[in-house]
Amino acid sequence: MTKASMQTKAKQAASAFIREAREAGWQRAKFEIKPDGSVIVDANMVAPEAADDFLNSDLRMGE
Repeated sequence: MTKASMQTKAKQAASAFIREAREAGWQRAKFEIKPDGSVIVDANMVAPEAADDFLNSDLRMGE
């Protein structure tokens, strides 16, 4: 049997975490595995709010 690499194990663990978080009702759960082995987790119970920060002068609709 082939031995799973550390990255494969990390991907499987991240996938299981995301699946469980979504089943638990989390709005956002995301993993990012960097080539150097570091992991970034973005998880939240509320959905991110849309940024509506713009000015009318930014629309440039023409005349």
